Amino acid sequence: MAVASKKEFRSSALLGLGAIALAAILWAVGANVAQGLFQSGITPFELVEARATISAVGLGVLSGLQTRKLSIWKNFQINGWILMLGLALALVNFTYYFAIARLEVAVAIVIQYTAPALIVLWIALTTRRLPSFSVGAAATAAIVGVVLVAQVSGGDVSQLDTIGLGSAFLSAILFATYTLLAERVGMANDAVTVMLKGFIVASLFWIAVQLPQGFPTSLIQANNLLGVLFVGVGGTLLPFLFYCWGIQRVRADRAAIAATLEPAIAAVIAWFWFGQALTPLQILGSILVLGAVLILQLNQKADL
Repeated sequence: MAVASKKEFRSSALLGLGAIALAAILWAVGANVAQGLFQSGITPFELVEARATISAVGLGVLSGLQTRKLSIWKNFQINGWILMLGLALALVNFTYYFAIARLEVAVAIVIQYTAPALIVLWIALTTRRLPSFSVGAAATAAIVGVVLVAQVSGGDVSQLDTIGLGSAFLSAILFATYTLLAERVGMANDAVTVMLKGFIVASLFWIAVQLPQGFPTSLIQANNLLGVLFVGVGGTLLPFLFYCWGIQRVRADRAAIAATLEPAIAAVIAWFWFGQALTPLQILGSILVLGAVLILQLNQKADL
């Protein structure tokens, strides 16, 4: 029985990592579609509202199909943890899109993916144990890597968008926050219920923000509608659902390292899609960031 249990655990963890890897691929494609929408005139405010609302509606339909009844709505409660998760989802979506609207896709995403390092540091704080030398060295390498990634090709300082960089760093903090919250909330709920409640909070938040400005008609223009729908379904609903499902099968730290596939995938897509080639220093920085995060994740059990 013990052997079978171990095999089942490994199988479940493998499926969880596979789901998170799929989420990373969808996020990477969605990021590039989003940047194309920004170039056509849609604002980050408008797109983040659309993706949250589409996800909430889609997850509601999915929940209804899953249960074939409305029992989920009879005792539908949003507690403090769900509220914080929803607000984290709302704000990470906005800061993420705001960053890629002002920066190259690869730069914004690599900065966002310092989040796994933040998760490890948070665990170190909450367990009141100082990280080992290797953890400190990895964190330093991540900071150096981010600085290199943020450099502008050709050395033109005027191209350095400090607001975009600040938004990208904030998205990293929020990414770490919702990952930890999703792990906590997911202990008592299935993935669909967790994401449904979270996106209901996120969509209501952004509808309240957007309402005084009127309906964003640019979202339903013929040349934008297909991209908006993809960002809502393929770039938000499905990957967040896969990510939450995966977190329930692997720890938050392991989930975060699997999700770091996104920067590399997004960089390749952006290279061919928008011609956003990275400089050698930016490539080195990307390697340092992802390598540092990998070291932190793989050595967490031994180091913390």
